[in-house]
Amino acid sequence: MVTNLLLVSFNLFKNERLRKSVKYFSLIEGYAIIKKLKILRRMIMKILFAGAGALGSRFGYMLFKNNEDVTFVDTWEEHVENIKNKGLKVIIDEVDLGNYYIPIYKPEQISGKYDVIFVATKSMQLRPMLDSVKHLFHEDTKIVCILNGLGHVETLKDYVKEENILIGVTVWTSGLGGPGILKAHGTGKIELKQVKEINLDRTLSLVERFNDAGLNIKYSADTYQSIWHKAGLNCVLNSFCTLIDCNINQYGSYDKNLQLTRAVLNEVTAVGRAEGVDVKQEVIENNIKNIFPLDIAGAHYPSLYQDMKNGRLTEIDFLNGAISRLGKIHNIPTPVCDVITLMIHSKEFINNNK
Repeated sequence: MVTNLLLVSFNLFKNERLRKSVKYFSLIEGYAIIKKLKILRRMIMKILFAGAGALGSRFGYMLFKNNEDVTFVDTWEEHVENIKNKGLKVIIDEVDLGNYYIPIYKPEQISGKYDVIFVATKSMQLRPMLDSVKHLFHEDTKIVCILNGLGHVETLKDYVKEENILIGVTVWTSGLGGPGILKAHGTGKIELKQVKEINLDRTLSLVERFNDAGLNIKYSADTYQSIWHKAGLNCVLNSFCTLIDCNINQYGSYDKNLQLTRAVLNEVTAVGRAEGVDVKQEVIENNIKNIFPLDIAGAHYPSLYQDMKNGRLTEIDFLNGAISRLGKIHNIPTPVCDVITLMIHSKEFINNNK
């Protein structure tokens, strides 16, 4: 429809006789038509958030507020019902921004086809979620994945073509203040890369469109390095804070814990480089050290710690567990990550985490 309107407009002005007959076509009217065409074009793209948790809700709200066609899918029944009946309550930097009635469904309740799917689940929930929404894909559906951990591209390739996978990493933070309540602070950024760069111009247009909503995405050839650097940080802090039972500042307060940090990062670096990624251990060490202060992130208990404490399964298989698995593929010994993974699983079992 939009393409046809553009062709008609072009042909109208290309034809001199017709152009002369349109005496009252002012610049203001022309601008109004262009503006309407842009709005129509925006309405074409259907965006699905597969997971309406902390980050999914935040990004979905930002796009929805920017007049994008956004839908949520989630399996948390109380969360779904609250958003459906009362709207998503949005609180940013302690300011109540109101309630937003973003469409939300459970996976078995939704139909149609979607152009872009943001996966916003825990790492271990990625495949089950994709299985539950794969009926919503068309042949050119794009998947945006900025989950923590490693190994997600291999999973995503089972559902869409490589050129339709946008993999990334984010430093945005967010939280939920209860079912149906988004409670977040500050801003952040996303680093993103198309796995197979075919029709890259379309991806860059998509990035620009998301940035119009404030997502602050940078398309970068170094995205894989950033993913591994963040994974290295999480392999250290998520695992050791959980096993030692401490926050990030407490972990950093004991000088000899640098030995633990380096024992893990030696393995992360070796395996990452075997995977073809230029992992820089000194960068990860500095990233870890920089968040020790209490006024940065020192008072924070990492997500794996919180999952363990709250009786949930953890993402260990996509952190230290992924290093162990990839190490075996490349014949690289990973005894430290092997033991950490086993200890976390043992703790999950003893706690009866589910």
